[in-house]
Amino acid sequence: MTNLNHQANIKLAKLLIAGLLIIGLIVLAAQDLAPDMSYAKLFAYIFLGLAAFAVNLVGLSVIYLNVYQWVLRKGGTDTAWFWFNSEPKGLMALREKLRKH
Repeated sequence: MTNLNHQANIKLAKLLIAGLLIIGLIVLAAQDLAPDMSYAKLFAYIFLGLAAFAVNLVGLSVIYLNVYQWVLRKGGTDTAWFWFNSEPKGLMALREKLRKH
């Protein structure tokens, strides 16, 4: 169990380091785009941008999941049917066979 915790801690440390490096790259790029802006204002804009992105991502996830649940409740075979013109081959014959039994 200790080895598993150690591996999880190493992965968490790597994730934090990667996150800090990405934030550093974003700050460098933003500082080049707006050289006269203070770091506090720059971090505020970056934080607001990430928060807006997260809210949009969660909102879209909720919308898509509700639509997919509605499709399944209304008898849809699969939520991927939106992407195809018709039911999969053989499905209609299988449904007829099941109705006869």
